[in-house]
Amino acid sequence: MTSANRELHRLAQSLVWRGSLMALVGGGALIWPEPFLVAAMVIVGVLAALFGIYEISIAVAIRDRVPSWRMVLAHGSAVLAFGLLTVEAPNLTFSLALAVIVGWFLVYAVVAFAGAAAVWSMRSVRWALITWGLVDIAVAALALAFPLGTMFALLGVGALYAVLFGIWQIALGMWLRRRLETPARESIRHEPAPVH
Repeated sequence: MTSANRELHRLAQSLVWRGSLMALVGGGALIWPEPFLVAAMVIVGVLAALFGIYEISIAVAIRDRVPSWRMVLAHGSAVLAFGLLTVEAPNLTFSLALAVIVGWFLVYAVVAFAGAAAVWSMRSVRWALITWGLVDIAVAALALAFPLGTMFALLGVGALYAVLFGIWQIALGMWLRRRLETPARESIRHEPAPVH
């Protein structure tokens, strides 16, 4: 049987790695859009799907020992959905892809707001989650406001989102690692980790 702390340390490490890779790939797509944008989209999608599956497996492994395991499961499921959507969006009709993408942003905002409610006493984490949820809503609103934007423009926004998402994942992983290593608290089990 694996220890919950060991699994949560692995999760923290994977968040930092995933965030770093997504920020680098998204940044590369912003700097060199023409040769790299479509490939970057596929790379980010595959990375997100694989890490989402990994995060779901961690949630299953800790479910008997960590009360907040459902937040890890929700986050892993959202990341898996992001990855699958990123890879499959070009295969959908434009209007269907736009509707699915907007829907994903809105669901992810709800996950961020739920995470903020779960860690309400942790002011800075709460506000970071609320801010991220508002960013998701703003991106969804922009996609709806400008539906005739070119696919290239949408891919550019996607690359910027990958950079911001990567930075968010790095911050989340560092917060979780710091939380696990704080000796004043015996375990993260008493307070759920923020989710995005």
